[in-house]
Amino acid sequence: MVELQYEIKNGVFKAHINPDNDLSDISEVCNIVEEHSEVVLIGIDLYKCSYIQSKFLAGLVAVKKLAMVRKINIELLNVCDNIIQVLQSTNLQKLFVIKDDFASYPLDALFERFLDTDKAGTVSEYLAANYDDNIQNKLIELIDGGNPLLVEYAILTMGRAQDYQNLEIYRKALNANEASVKSAAILVLGWIGDTQSKEQLYSYLASKEIGISEAAAASIALLSDDTDSEKLAKYLHDSDIRIRLVAIYALSLINDEKAFEYLSNAINEEKDETVRIQLAKKIALFKDERVGRILLGLLEDNSIQLREAAASGLSRRGSGEFTSILVEKIGDNDNWVGFFAAKSLAGIEDENIIKKIESYYDKVEQNVKLAIIEVLGKCKGVDPSFLLSKLDDTNEDIRKEALNSLSLMHGPVALTAAIKLFNKDESWLVRYKAVNIILEQKPVGYDNLLRARLKDETNKYILEHIIGEIGE
Repeated sequence: MVELQYEIKNGVFKAHINPDNDLSDISEVCNIVEEHSEVVLIGIDLYKCSYIQSKFLAGLVAVKKLAMVRKINIELLNVCDNIIQVLQSTNLQKLFVIKDDFASYPLDALFERFLDTDKAGTVSEYLAANYDDNIQNKLIELIDGGNPLLVEYAILTMGRAQDYQNLEIYRKALNANEASVKSAAILVLGWIGDTQSKEQLYSYLASKEIGISEAAAASIALLSDDTDSEKLAKYLHDSDIRIRLVAIYALSLINDEKAFEYLSNAINEEKDETVRIQLAKKIALFKDERVGRILLGLLEDNSIQLREAAASGLSRRGSGEFTSILVEKIGDNDNWVGFFAAKSLAGIEDENIIKKIESYYDKVEQNVKLAIIEVLGKCKGVDPSFLLSKLDDTNEDIRKEALNSLSLMHGPVALTAAIKLFNKDESWLVRYKAVNIILEQKPVGYDNLLRARLKDETNKYILEHIIGEIGE
């Protein structure tokens, strides 16, 4: 039998589980943690395990219960797919936070993760954050090996680590046969500020290989000077729609006054609906005071999708000088324009405007109703009676959103509503939100209140949520 391996550092207890560890070893975790009051996080590292037995699962549950009593967190680290399936089949997965901890891996095992597209990016970031000569040499070996996927992530990792020593490797990769490797090199040259390669990057804007033109646009923006907006603007008139879209993307990243002028002029000249929609979305990202007026004008466009893009842009900027017009747009024939118009009015304090917003409720589609309820929770001076009246609506989404808005505005009113709904509402989504409000406000006796609910609650997510917070 193998002795339990563990360490305690900065309040973190980490146990490294070996396949030969049994239930007594996992129980030892509880004994050790009990002896160390400074522990605020328990990590169970399963890197070496390809399976776990049922008795080990019982031990994990015991550790979870201890963590709940101590009010500390517990994480399962480096869990393989086989063990995740066991946790899912036993309905235990939701009891634990599952994370990767790459410090447990040897370097070669980490490089193998480059072949897993779900893990490769995270591993690359970890290696870049811990970059040293050993990692650098290993990455160069991977590049020399020629496997496209390994080469791609090796280059990206070196770029993330701001490795300036290997500039020639990145430049050479611009001529790679594989689009993924070429794209990685283009991005890295932008990250490390290689202005000498900028003119070559322009040649990739018209590339038809997947991801190349977008990578070139991003790096040109990073390397841009006062001349680049004008150079990119020429591509706004290209006969190829895809190239026009790439130019729009690049100019939006540069985001200077010249770029704004070129994009705002283009939206008046452009005929293609798809391109105009992208222009509207990107123009909305600029801070220029003229943006609001441009987007407002697009609300009258014949294209429904363009109106929606303009309304969405306005919703992110807030109402400002266009408040009265946006209030009227809540009742627009296009319900998505109404939806975004309503969302743009968050923060309003004017009682008359708030009443006007409420007056549209019975005249609009459900998505706009939800937006109205949501925005009222973010306005000041709202009478809660309007929202309270929606807690009896037949639609569960309406009830849930009304309860959420009440929680943002009126603490005592929301708590009273939550206590009422968490016991009787037929929707588990509403009950779950009600439980959240009770847990946030923690009134006297809240734990007994929630514990009493356990015998009648049928939804497993709510049961797990309550037990996870207060125990059984």
